[in-house]
Amino acid sequence: MWLYWILSLKLYDMSETATNAFVAGVLVGKPIFRAPGIVVHGGLDGEDRQVAVIVLQAVTTDGQKLNFENIARYAETSGIEIVKEEPHVILATPEPKGIFQDLPWGSWRLEERLRHFHAVAEIVQRFHALQVPVGTLSPKYIAVDDELKPFVLGPRIAPRSGPFVPPETASERRIDLRSDIYSLGRLLYFIVAGEAPPREARDVPLMEELGSYPAGIVRIIRKATCQVPDERYQTLDELLADVGRYREHKDVGIVHPDVEDRNTGILSVVPDAPEPSKPAKPATELPSAPVKTAKVAKEPIKVGKLFRGVALALAFAGIAFLVSDYLDAKNALRPLTVEQASELSSFVQHASLTRGQPPALFAHVDESWELLSTERRQEETETIFRAASARWGTREGFVHRGNALVAQRWNERVTVFGSLHGDVE
Repeated sequence: MWLYWILSLKLYDMSETATNAFVAGVLVGKPIFRAPGIVVHGGLDGEDRQVAVIVLQAVTTDGQKLNFENIARYAETSGIEIVKEEPHVILATPEPKGIFQDLPWGSWRLEERLRHFHAVAEIVQRFHALQVPVGTLSPKYIAVDDELKPFVLGPRIAPRSGPFVPPETASERRIDLRSDIYSLGRLLYFIVAGEAPPREARDVPLMEELGSYPAGIVRIIRKATCQVPDERYQTLDELLADVGRYREHKDVGIVHPDVEDRNTGILSVVPDAPEPSKPAKPATELPSAPVKTAKVAKEPIKVGKLFRGVALALAFAGIAFLVSDYLDAKNALRPLTVEQASELSSFVQHASLTRGQPPALFAHVDESWELLSTERRQEETETIFRAASARWGTREGFVHRGNALVAQRWNERVTVFGSLHGDVE
């Protein structure tokens, strides 16, 4: 009990901006998200592993206590590994870096969004193989790791109220595998539209507000979110089969008798995708130049922190001078379209090319870049420059996050910078 009361005093009173504190040998950070009866923090254990610190709150119901116990019971099914378990605290990996709700849905292509939906659905499939319903699948209670891969902490973590809750659960506290189908359908709505679905009391939802999105996706969401369970998909396999062929809109989901299918194409970038930061000027397509194979630096430079910082600062200053001189000489940039920028990486917000030969790439990544692991940043950087080289013949390039230079390709070498350049407030 002593650990429980220490945690009650030191964890529950921490403000959202409090500095990290050691509790029972674990360096505990600020809360990442809260569920009924549970607070989830990021932390470092005694072996410097990044862990999720899951704390049972002081006042809770028997049902919430059971949910806490289910975290360890269904850890493998949920996709987590228990590092340490105590009566009121569970340490597990991976450490949550954020929640599903806060991912940059507005800047991602539809196919990237559906990939994340599939990742959640695969977790639900594992539970259904055990005949265990997951319960409400709200984006506020789905965590993501440092590669933005989603995971859950266990079944029935989310509350039984809100826009993602099946009607039979909200009214009768009844939950089964088909209830998960409804909740997944509502989650798919959020992933596609980037906002929570509205409440709709019709047995078969109209979905008129999604008319600008692919008709197949709209029809799939409509069938998954019927009020009557017998009208929905009866298995998750049926739902995922339709999602996999959503372009064949007449053969998936259900149509509403009062709604006409509008977007019957195979749009892969949603209509409300963000525009480039600068208006594109008319320009002829740049011819491709020979592409040289990049030699990626796989091993970090092994020097002291101080010397490393000075070296990077000097390198950055030198590169900034060269880039400035290069841009002045080549007379500005040619912004890429949203579609062209998104082809480089799902994390690229907008990008430009210099007008000279060969062109240099300037790409700007969104805030989710900060959540990626070092290895994943390296992979994404290589993908960005490889795609740009193949399409436009670029030899040099720079990746920015806000005003910070986070990666570059210079003298045929791909480099991803660490905290000196990459940490942006």
